[in-house]
Amino acid sequence: MADRLLFPYVLSLTQKNKPAPYPLRDLDEHLDAALHWIEQASRAVGGAGISKGYDLLRSRWFPAYPETTGYTLPTLINASRLLGNDAWRELAIGHAEYLLNCVTEDGGVLYWKKSRKANPIVFDTGQVILGWLAVFRDTGAENFLRAAMRSGDWLVKVQEPDGIWKEHQYRRVYKVIDARVDWALLVLFQATGETRYRDAAVRNLEWVLAQQTSDGWFQNCGVVPNQVPVTHYLAYAAEGLYLSGDLLKEPRYLQAGKKTADRLLDLQRSDGYLAGAFSADWKETEASCCLTGDLQMSILWMLLWVKSGTPEYHEAARRGLEFVCRTQFLDTPDLNIRGSIGGSFPLYGKYERYKLPEWAAKFLISAILWVKALEGDRLPELLPG
Repeated sequence: MADRLLFPYVLSLTQKNKPAPYPLRDLDEHLDAALHWIEQASRAVGGAGISKGYDLLRSRWFPAYPETTGYTLPTLINASRLLGNDAWRELAIGHAEYLLNCVTEDGGVLYWKKSRKANPIVFDTGQVILGWLAVFRDTGAENFLRAAMRSGDWLVKVQEPDGIWKEHQYRRVYKVIDARVDWALLVLFQATGETRYRDAAVRNLEWVLAQQTSDGWFQNCGVVPNQVPVTHYLAYAAEGLYLSGDLLKEPRYLQAGKKTADRLLDLQRSDGYLAGAFSADWKETEASCCLTGDLQMSILWMLLWVKSGTPEYHEAARRGLEFVCRTQFLDTPDLNIRGSIGGSFPLYGKYERYKLPEWAAKFLISAILWVKALEGDRLPELLPG
């Protein structure tokens, strides 16, 4: 284990349903620590992208990960805008430049930047499009818009007539989390007016909608064959539908995202904990919490609260965010760990076991920025991503 200070923490997590171990601090402290951990995750790979995360058991960083580097860029720009710190904006611009070298000639984004001959991935491409568009909107640099369009054209090209992306999938599994790719294509349509991006998004959204059961659960929601979907993936599908519906002003997509959010609200524990995975009929199949999924749902509940004014959404959002904040590592001098969020709570849970994934910290930052924007009436400053 990387830091001896973690041993008491890990040893304390021997009972199921144990409450989060640390006291809640001021949200600014949680935010600042997470941002600096993201900076450390970039420094660990030489500043070329952001590491996929830190492996606690092996005490080492993973290589830079284009997918999550991409969708972290809007978060960094939002942090720069709301906090008045240009350092986060500059970090985002540098990573946007790095991502220009993580694509094939056709525009597909690679899973790892190992070889330009490697297989590009649909989901990863959508997330990088979101990043480039955020940097374009912030800087006006049209090379990022051109890159986003080239990648958008690749997504249109490789899509099946029925709207599914069957090729260029992680482990060859097509999945409803591509609703978040649809959202990226719609943001691209919004930036360019090119209807081919909107049409491709709608084709896939219709397929995603058909995979949702009457109680809001999703078929084809795992990233490996026959996988029970973790909360992270259920949240991807729900937020993709809801955010796409918001851009299109399409009630069916909005209602579908809300249906999943409402069911998960019913399943949230009083301290903010959500189970890490759910099978059909919303049966809990994992005793641990997938912390990223908890944060994603907090953001979606905040969006629903803004739209509806229903206090239950606001209360659920704060519970979920505060639960995850209470699992954040703050009392360690190890910069590889301080500010990070685990994949699971407890750390030995199935999702990213004993790992500190970059995207968990990204979604923590995003959730806190949403709170700050709402409190300061600064929602228009937030970029999508």
